[in-house]
Amino acid sequence: MIHNVFNLLESARPWRHLTEDCADAVHYEVRAKDGLRLHLRRVRPPQFGQSGATVMLLHGLGSNHQGFHLPGRSLANWLAERGHDVWMPELRGHGSSQTRRYDWCLDEYLEYDLPAILGAIRRFGATDEIHWVGHSMGGILLMSYGILNPEAPIARGMAVGSALDYSVGETDFAQLLVLRPLLERLVAVPYGSLVHLLAPVMGGGALEAVERFNVWPTNVEPEIVQQLHARCFHTIPISLLSNLATTFEPCGLCLRSGFPIRDNAERFPFPIKLIAGSRDAQVAVEAVEYTAEIIGGNADLVVCGPGGGCEDHYGHWD
Repeated sequence: MIHNVFNLLESARPWRHLTEDCADAVHYEVRAKDGLRLHLRRVRPPQFGQSGATVMLLHGLGSNHQGFHLPGRSLANWLAERGHDVWMPELRGHGSSQTRRYDWCLDEYLEYDLPAILGAIRRFGATDEIHWVGHSMGGILLMSYGILNPEAPIARGMAVGSALDYSVGETDFAQLLVLRPLLERLVAVPYGSLVHLLAPVMGGGALEAVERFNVWPTNVEPEIVQQLHARCFHTIPISLLSNLATTFEPCGLCLRSGFPIRDNAERFPFPIKLIAGSRDAQVAVEAVEYTAEIIGGNADLVVCGPGGGCEDHYGHWD
């Protein structure tokens, strides 16, 4: 019953003019290990067969592929125009992919979804190695998967706004810790439906405090702020939020199985670039710096903001 209520909220989105998908991607479907249907979208270079990299763009918490593929502002198209074969998967419960119950956490992504997704990209893309770009939780999954699977077909990685210990520096997520006992009485949070309803009045300054959770307002055009909030977010299960909340605990990020990801960070075997936003309200620069430090020699850190040579500050999605 509860599952059906959340599905109804997901589908009841009135601002259709803000949610039209880009039509220039090829759709694929793959089955996760436990049978769920997962969707992938592919944007090929103009001249297919060019010698660019195979790139996987993996979304973050409660979001979907459209964060990389907004009309008029598409990272996927930008990469494809430079010769790369670009793939945008959606994990269970995100975008077009299936879910049964709102009870999953990082373990299901790592054990069931990502092996099927990586296998499909290698099979359909006829490639040996994949360049993995992960935004937010997508970067956490990159680091976690590499630590657990050192023989994975990953050429190199890039984590944008991702950290393995959120207790370092300031983050707006810390405010939710006060509400944790209350939130854990729920099944899920309909975050996508809530920000979708607010989307038409975003980008003009009236809800700047809300916008700053995702973007630095002066660095993103108002119409992009509206599209981002109208189309890119979904319902988030409390089980996943509780799993990610371990990033605030003394043990650092741990899986439900008990495996400590943060404390095994030095085992990440692939070259990785970690990108931090100077005004990221979700992941502090200090947290990304600390993550680069504990990974060690394979990690390279870039901070986007005036101190890093940029004209304006950068938020979590910029």
